Amino acid sequence: MPAASVVICTHDRAALLRRAVDGAVGEAAAHDAEVLVVDNASRDDTPEILEALVREHGGRVRAVHEPELGLSAARNRGLAAARSPIVVYLDDEATPRPGWLAALLAPYREPAVACVGGRIVLRFEGTPPPWLVPPLDAALSAYDQGDRPRRLRYRPGDVYPFGANISFRVKDAVAAGGFSTAVGPLGRRQLVHDETDLCFRLDVAGREIHYAPAAVVDHLVVAERLSPAWILRRHYLGGVSGATFEIKNRGLWRALGKLRWYYRPRVTWERYVPREPVDAASLVRACARREALGYAAGLVRGTLRLRELRREGPPHPIAPFPALHPDGAARP
Repeated sequence: MPAASVVICTHDRAALLRRAVDGAVGEAAAHDAEVLVVDNASRDDTPEILEALVREHGGRVRAVHEPELGLSAARNRGLAAARSPIVVYLDDEATPRPGWLAALLAPYREPAVACVGGRIVLRFEGTPPPWLVPPLDAALSAYDQGDRPRRLRYRPGDVYPFGANISFRVKDAVAAGGFSTAVGPLGRRQLVHDETDLCFRLDVAGREIHYAPAAVVDHLVVAERLSPAWILRRHYLGGVSGATFEIKNRGLWRALGKLRWYYRPRVTWERYVPREPVDAASLVRACARREALGYAAGLVRGTLRLRELRREGPPHPIAPFPALHPDGAARP
């Protein structure tokens, strides 16, 4: 049995796929792991590229096809097809650094650990635009929770791992219901919160989610995402996704409450239309406004889908776990 199954879900990314697979194979070979590529309804040359990669890497690489479009469906296919007790998800735009897989797997020595994620560092083919300031990095999948390994909870000061660099104990992920197809990206529509939704369900069930800072991947930012229009759209869809997550997991009334106490202050009358030269501070405020508007739209959309969201179980109307002291300990 492989020590881990490194799963790369891909949709119409034939040009990037080889880089991700080759990088994953190097780490997998060092730890007797397998690489499993899930072709999620691709319409480009992905099947041909996969056939060549499977042939070149012998038994180290496998490929499966998931016809239902959506990252959650593809990740569930990977979860079902994995041959190891640990499944590690790597974006088709990400390349692991040496020692990545060992750092992700180490916390699983503790039986209570159900999920481990690591750092995601942005990489650009050229010089990033001057308006791309740190508050916007997370929209491009940057993730860094500091230099200290620790457990993550649903609380202020913690952010669950991002899907470009995350792993799960298979039995725990399956017991929690896997990835919800009610959330997450659908083709080019960049909805989010798919891994956040599963992490939350594991968290409230008492399973542990850990951050491993030494598990680092470099995430390529493709050129199409380096525009203010794309960043604004990403924040809007992040708001839509956030509302869906809140309704599904914490209930409609708490979702409405978050609109009032968290998002209402972000909705201003200032409407910024980016033009060169783009003003970074104005763009950051515009992104916060667009996220708030997306959240409001997501509340309407989620209310109309309430019955569908309820099929996956009742919400957990818990308060967040205690916030952290600066040293990482929970407040009493």
